[in-house]
Amino acid sequence: MTSARLVAVLAVAGAFGLTARTLEAAPVPRGPSTRAQQSPSSLRADSTDLRQQAEEAQARLERRHRQLLPYSLSGSGGLCREQLGRLCIRREGDHEWTPAPDPPELVQARNELLGELSEIGGVLRGDAWILGQRVRYLSEAGRSAEAVDLAQDCAVVDRWWCSVLEGFALHVMGRYETALEAFAEGLLSMSPEEASKWRDPRILLDGRGSDILAEAEGEDRGRIRSELWILADPLFLMPGNDRESEHYARWTYSKISDGAESVWGMRWGDDLEELTLRYGWERGWEKHLPQLGAASTTSSVTGHQLPGGREFVPPGRVLEASWQIEPGSWIPSDEQPRTAHVAAYAPDFVTGEAQVAVLHRGASIVVAAATRIPETLSSVAEILSGIQTARPAAVTEGPMPWPQPGLLDGPDRVGLFLVGRNGEFYEASRELREGTLEISAPAGDYLVSVEAWSPGEGTAARIRHGISFDTIPDDVATVSDLILLDVGDDLPQDIDVALPMMRPSTRLRPRERIAVGWELFGLGSRPEEVDFELSFYREGEGQGFFARIGGWLGLGGREEPLRIGWEEPGPSEIGPWFRSVEVTLPDLDAGLYALRLKVSTPGREDLVRTRLVEISP
Repeated sequence: MTSARLVAVLAVAGAFGLTARTLEAAPVPRGPSTRAQQSPSSLRADSTDLRQQAEEAQARLERRHRQLLPYSLSGSGGLCREQLGRLCIRREGDHEWTPAPDPPELVQARNELLGELSEIGGVLRGDAWILGQRVRYLSEAGRSAEAVDLAQDCAVVDRWWCSVLEGFALHVMGRYETALEAFAEGLLSMSPEEASKWRDPRILLDGRGSDILAEAEGEDRGRIRSELWILADPLFLMPGNDRESEHYARWTYSKISDGAESVWGMRWGDDLEELTLRYGWERGWEKHLPQLGAASTTSSVTGHQLPGGREFVPPGRVLEASWQIEPGSWIPSDEQPRTAHVAAYAPDFVTGEAQVAVLHRGASIVVAAATRIPETLSSVAEILSGIQTARPAAVTEGPMPWPQPGLLDGPDRVGLFLVGRNGEFYEASRELREGTLEISAPAGDYLVSVEAWSPGEGTAARIRHGISFDTIPDDVATVSDLILLDVGDDLPQDIDVALPMMRPSTRLRPRERIAVGWELFGLGSRPEEVDFELSFYREGEGQGFFARIGGWLGLGGREEPLRIGWEEPGPSEIGPWFRSVEVTLPDLDAGLYALRLKVSTPGREDLVRTRLVEISP
């Protein structure tokens, strides 16, 4: 598990650079305009001095912060993965870094700054810059509720600034729904040019995704942007959309930082803005002494992002046609992502295990899924455990409190969600650690999301892939996906009994006994015999594998092929017809295998369904 590292070179005089390259800050002011609203003439005369006093106090804190940075013995070595203006982005070795509480000296200095800014801000209530610093440092100190109250009592003329500051503080608290409402108000009241910049997510996208958005016009662009943020939502089980809220929070943080001193010690510019938008603001810092024999005698500073960051923003191929995404082909990556985000309610975010099956109902479908909360032993889980138990102060005295304690309360949950091609949204969830869910929906194109979340463990898992089904006439035969079932006292005779028996994974063990079920729809318009053939083979080896492994299904010796077949009368009326069979797997090597069902009826095309399974020791 890694996190991004951003490195700049710190000179004695306070200048930063990298291989003698320095990016000048953008000449256009980035922060909101400052408009003091004091009426007494004496205060007007002193307003400039008070503003300067506030700026000096903020700069003094960050210089002190820089002095207090711990030294790292590991050095800042490693090749740049990406040169970003004055910064070098590296990821090597960051699995060893963990967020730590701020030292007491920094906590005290921050509190002193907040006291001074409070006094000055009480006089210069219309000063946007001072308000931004107060909201930032209150949030950083774990006092986000005060930051929300301050933003709501805002006297700044540019009302959009008040709204986005409120959204920022709400986001840090984990109140993503209300944060997005506040950001929406801000976007509506800021200038169209500024709002267009904030709304444009192309800096987060790969080339294909950026082209899709750039080529869209008018309402299509807004629709695609809305779809993008839906797809980027890490977990539908969590109310709100923390990835979208995070995007606007990063914009707000960038505006707060413009014109303010930072640990970097350099002017805010396009490189730092892009860094913040793509990866978020830094959550920890280290200094590195110059290496022996190095040409430069300057120290370097490394900024760290939170561990466990993943690229939840969908790649262009998903944005283009999410309903066509194959199972297992879209996994939020933590390896060399273009952009990264950590879900504060589930910093231990892993790839899920689930079994999904689609049942046909003519003009509609039933999507069933079984999943469970995984048992994980990741480094992030260990970090989380340490924060919650050994070092509780890290929650309230760390850099932008992580994670929020309130987000780690609540029952375990599993969920099933369908996102339609035209924005339709269907959901089902239960307070379970393991279980089956189902959703009925019109036939069509959907993205399926199967999710599991344990707030108490800070763990979440999901799988997402596409499905696409057209309406099928009632007299056209179809067969559902194969469904792997736990073995009970009796084989299930109908789907309502079978679904609660769905296994939460397609991972099987050698010699394991399971049941396999499926549902036919569209038979029954006439009397007919139905032939079934169930076979099993190693993926990629096809039917030739049958000759080498026998004894499967518990039906005979080693000379028996890996297939069984039988014939039985079809149903007497049109409607769902459920069948099942119990099987015993042979003693197989680990690997990927295919379970294949062929259904044959006179005068109809053969129906074939395949379920891939993984054999693990």
